[in-house]
Amino acid sequence: MRVLSAWALMAAATVSAMPQPLNKRDPFPPDGTVVGGVPHRPFRIRRQAAPAAPATPQGNQLIPVVVGGAQDTFVPNLITAQVGDVVQFQFSNGNHTVTQSAEGAACQPLQDSVPTAIHSGHIPFKDGQAMVGTFNMPITSTATMFMYCATGPHCQEGQVLVINPTNAQQVVQYSKLAAAAKANVDGKTVVGGAVGQIPLANAAFVPAPAQGAGGGGGGPPPAAAPAAPPAEAPAAAPAAPAAPAEPAAPAAPAAPAEPAAAAAPPIAGALVA
Repeated sequence: MRVLSAWALMAAATVSAMPQPLNKRDPFPPDGTVVGGVPHRPFRIRRQAAPAAPATPQGNQLIPVVVGGAQDTFVPNLITAQVGDVVQFQFSNGNHTVTQSAEGAACQPLQDSVPTAIHSGHIPFKDGQAMVGTFNMPITSTATMFMYCATGPHCQEGQVLVINPTNAQQVVQYSKLAAAAKANVDGKTVVGGAVGQIPLANAAFVPAPAQGAGGGGGGPPPAAAPAAPPAEAPAAAPAAPAAPAEPAAPAAPAAPAEPAAAAAPPIAGALVA
């Protein structure tokens, strides 16, 4: 028994002296696991999924359009805008409106059948103003819109605009319909945008020079027109030829001189002194 016990002790000592397999630490233990006396709190990086692309492009642009000026026009008269954009109409010289019509009814307000159709009301601009009237119209749809100016004959004269045309010919066809319109009808109520003002320095235009200002009032006066060349005097009529002089009468022949009297001969026997 003692021999077995001694053998058992030796075997146990040998086994204990042998290297034991190391327990590998889990690099990502569950949350709350005590590691080195400290609860484990793993570091994680959050991954944010990329936002889905919008079904249609979204805009956030301010698009200036000059209304009126030296000519009764919209500049530009054809624009493309996205939902979220704002079209800012800036009113230059004159008195103008931005009024929406149907495609086939140029110069007629769409408000007659659609109360929410666009109309800015009349917004004037005069020389010397420091502020410019504006009409900010937010784009809420990419549908095609047809606009005109309802002042006087401006619509018939070509002051029209197309927003988001389906083709480049739409503005041409709309202009032709406007030119043939029998009347230019005004809108009734300001709808579809906000009327405001901006400083003239921030506007997209320079006011047209006042009439008679000589090209803006800051430059030299215009050069005088050249004087008309003097009218040429009509050529004098040629002098009439002089009448031929009559031949002079021949001089009368001189009368022959009378012979001088002969001296008397001396008298004989006369005393000579």
